Amino acid sequence: MNKKKPVFKILLCNFIFLSYVFASQDSELTLFEKLIGVLVSGALIFSLIKGYLTVNKIWKRRKNEEVANSISIVAAMLGFAVGFPFLLNSLLITNDYFSAAKSVVALVLATVFTLIGTGYFVDKNRGIGIITLIGKALKLEGKESGELITDMLRPKGANKIIEILKKLAAIDDDIAKEEIDLINQFSGKWGIDIPELKPGKPEEITNLVELKGLVQSYLDEGPDTDVAEGLVDLINLMAEADDEVTDEEAMAVAEFTGMIAHYVSSEKGGNIEMYEVNIVPQGEEQMDAVRELLPELNIVQDRGGKVFKVGRYFSEDYAEAVCKKYIDLGLYSGTTKVSVVPHK
Repeated sequence: MNKKKPVFKILLCNFIFLSYVFASQDSELTLFEKLIGVLVSGALIFSLIKGYLTVNKIWKRRKNEEVANSISIVAAMLGFAVGFPFLLNSLLITNDYFSAAKSVVALVLATVFTLIGTGYFVDKNRGIGIITLIGKALKLEGKESGELITDMLRPKGANKIIEILKKLAAIDDDIAKEEIDLINQFSGKWGIDIPELKPGKPEEITNLVELKGLVQSYLDEGPDTDVAEGLVDLINLMAEADDEVTDEEAMAVAEFTGMIAHYVSSEKGGNIEMYEVNIVPQGEEQMDAVRELLPELNIVQDRGGKVFKVGRYFSEDYAEAVCKKYIDLGLYSGTTKVSVVPHK
């Protein structure tokens, strides 16, 4: 047997009864005024239904701590501050009993949500006084109260931006105080907690490939183009923070600037210049050596003959550094400037 049907039958009967009483209490009311009366009584019934459905949905989960923590205790308690004045006004001044009934419904909801929001029904809180629970809930809400506005103000991928700055500061194996100050400035502005950084040799070794992967990971999140372009300025600012730009920092800045420019171009349209690194094997022996060193590469026919295309890079310095690595291994390598159409 469905237990919900009697509830709705009772509500429907109340609606009909209240509508009849309200519509017939003054024979001098016009038809339009009686219609308004019926709608008002209907609104009261709907308020009761809405209140029941709202509480019913969360009541089954009242013992869940995560559910309790998800309820704003301040918002729930403000329901009392709003409900009581309206209730007193409706009962003592305006004699508007329908509004008074709606205020009672609101106060009941405020009571239920306050109790659930304090964790009163959570098993581990058994035996703890309601005042203590309210205090704990208010303390938790105080810590979390700024999270929404912080998330609205901080740029997308802010945590990764801070991580990029930290690794960029350590790319030359030395973190300057000015670089730490800059990192702390932005982490504080965006409300991001980071471990204490100390000037000098970094605790973790940072390499350019790892840092490039982090920048690409940030761009893969799809930040706004304005924010991405702002990151270029931030990266340059970080590199110049200690008034000394090392070769590693210069190479990183050039490559990351190109990566970001490529991302912006893919969003806005337009071509971008890149530097392609090729290995040109001088004979079968070098060809076999490249296949062993880079098994994922296939040899292709190019204008200069048969070549292995290692990859495309955004800065000439970075591409030259890649070339040098293979030249040091005895392989002939060179760079070619190419125009690339970005893909979204």
